[in-house]
Amino acid sequence: MDVSEIIKTLNPKSTITFLDMAGEGLTRGRVYIRVSEDETEARRFVGLCTGQPGSSFLNSRLNEVVDKGKLNECVYGGNYSFTNYKVHPIHYQVGIVSFTSLSEKHGEFCINTKNGYESSGAYIGQVESGLEVVKEAVQLNDITQVTVVDCGVVVPL
Repeated sequence: MDVSEIIKTLNPKSTITFLDMAGEGLTRGRVYIRVSEDETEARRFVGLCTGQPGSSFLNSRLNEVVDKGKLNECVYGGNYSFTNYKVHPIHYQVGIVSFTSLSEKHGEFCINTKNGYESSGAYIGQVESGLEVVKEAVQLNDITQVTVVDCGVVVPL
């Protein structure tokens, strides 16, 4: 079955995506994210997990840690190649995922690793499991060495 056919069977209000991360000093691990909003940014995030728009998070890197070791710690990553994007300031708890995008082919995700972070993107979901993978990556000297080595959606049977 073609990926586009599988995507049509997903519940857009409760899709589970995954990001497999690996890198120097980091054991390969999977982060499951429940995407719970049916809005443009959420659809683009799912698309970048599956490669539907032609681009995907596959082989992209984690970009930076904001406020490392502080209450507002957050990890940014993904296939980001733009500097101007919509900003929606929001405060969320640990494990919240936000996303910013300008086109169907580009976007950057943000995963909160501590409570209280003011995100600069649209809320799209929550880490269901695997937050420890992101927290382990935060401890590395160079987070840009962490790569998304696989990504996609969980298909309910």
